[in-house]
Amino acid sequence: MKKTRKPLTTSRISYHNLSGKPGRTAALILVVAIMAFALFGGAVLSQSLDNGINSLEARLGADIAVVPLGSESDYENVLLAGSPVNFYFHKDVEQQATVPGVARVTTQLHLATLADAACCTTTTQVIGIDYDTDFVVTPWIAHFIQRQIGDGEVIVGSDVMIGPNNTITFFDISLHVAARLERTATGMDSSVFVNMDTARSLATAAEIGYDDLGGINVTDAASAVLVRVEPYYEVDEVLQRIRHAVPDAGLVASNAVFANISANLSFFTGMIGAITIVLGIMAVLILAVLFSVIASGRKKEFAILRILGATRKKLGGIVLMEALVISALGSAFGIVLASLVVFPFGRSIGTQMGMPLLLPHVLESLRLLAVALVVALAVGPLSAGYSAFRISRAETYTTLREGE
Repeated sequence: MKKTRKPLTTSRISYHNLSGKPGRTAALILVVAIMAFALFGGAVLSQSLDNGINSLEARLGADIAVVPLGSESDYENVLLAGSPVNFYFHKDVEQQATVPGVARVTTQLHLATLADAACCTTTTQVIGIDYDTDFVVTPWIAHFIQRQIGDGEVIVGSDVMIGPNNTITFFDISLHVAARLERTATGMDSSVFVNMDTARSLATAAEIGYDDLGGINVTDAASAVLVRVEPYYEVDEVLQRIRHAVPDAGLVASNAVFANISANLSFFTGMIGAITIVLGIMAVLILAVLFSVIASGRKKEFAILRILGATRKKLGGIVLMEALVISALGSAFGIVLASLVVFPFGRSIGTQMGMPLLLPHVLESLRLLAVALVVALAVGPLSAGYSAFRISRAETYTTLREGE
């Protein structure tokens, strides 16, 4: 039976050219893959950092935090990393901090736990909230539980380990988990929230005594007084008034925390953007040079195709098709590799950077993937454009006589 010969289409010629030179093809794919890795990975990290700082801003809710003097950095660590700490002063600070320009105040009681089989389920920061005055925590936990948590109940952050029967144990007191919060990339992920009565019961069970509380009874102790400034008042102005009214307390302004984080965010996103741009330019230049060299070595091949009836347009199409295939394979490889690095290890990357990093949702990730894919796919044809044009304009007779 006579074997049917398949026509030499643009795609078939391109396939045979690429598969016939596996080493050269792999090198070209690798160049595109490196650029695609940086493009998609950098885009996801930049978006994650932006999501993280937006999440932190949404969770703070207060303009000023009044804390015991010397505990300012500890309070910031609670917000950013959920580092378990204890610090206390008298809850009368709430009244003292109510100066002109203050719209609302609320008190929190913080308690650090340790992971001990005889004591606690996990190491975490317990935050007691006053439901009568709270304006910081309750607005965003309302998305997960539409009621006040009662005595003996707890709301846990996304990273907190839960014990058997949906319970968590602190200082031999078993608490029922009423709700689990979604990930925020802030210290709230490793914190738990209880009402004020439960927080004081835990402090008593932990044997935090009169001396540990700085000479304050547990019923009169507080860890932080959170302040919301009235509209049309400057935060710095109100902060100075509170400093004058409570000179022996430390103050943390939310805008100062954001200023430091925003500066770091700008640095990291700028660095990621610069690296991506540099790699993109290098990829285009390297591919342009390689395609030019490859095209020069294939002049007689293209001249023969012209003799066999291939049009000038077809010759240029072969070069562009090969470049597109290389871009597609390189883009896929680079994006898959970036996904395997960024998504599973995103939290660790954020921790190492010391920044709140909240990975994008599925639709957001797909949007970033689509943009990275379009840009990476365009790199090959863009780099090969000049070579394709030069091949399509070459004179067949002159090309065949070269080298004789």
